[in-house]
Amino acid sequence: MDNSKKLQLAPWLIFFVGMHSIFLGIFIYFFTDYFYQKFFSAAVENIFFVRQSGVFLFLAGFFYLFPLLDLKNNYKLILLIIFSKVIAVLFLILNAKFTLSPSMIYLGAFFDGTMAFLLIYTYTLFKKHYSGMKNEVLFGRETVT
Repeated sequence: MDNSKKLQLAPWLIFFVGMHSIFLGIFIYFFTDYFYQKFFSAAVENIFFVRQSGVFLFLAGFFYLFPLLDLKNNYKLILLIIFSKVIAVLFLILNAKFTLSPSMIYLGAFFDGTMAFLLIYTYTLFKKHYSGMKNEVLFGRETVT
């Protein structure tokens, strides 16, 4: 597959990463007890913090979608998504031992890590493609150098 086709698929990857967080956040917030029972085989002890994580994921998903508004000029924001996923992986791995179901936490870390690697590849495609098209703003006017 040539680079132009890969660049066409890249927005879909970003879209699915964002939608994953949005839907997971909604699911965790509205179906908190079911989520905990299904994935951790436990009852929720403090619903506030679980629902807070749902709201956080929901909002993060929208931030992940932001670069899609103008991907040519905002592709560098993919770095923030990558950073977020790397921090998520580290958090999950380092804290899995504190849960009743570490295997589910490690599975989540695996999927977040997979998303991070795919996004790293996507970012390098965009950087390579747009590196010759540097935009500079001078006195309120955009010039292409």
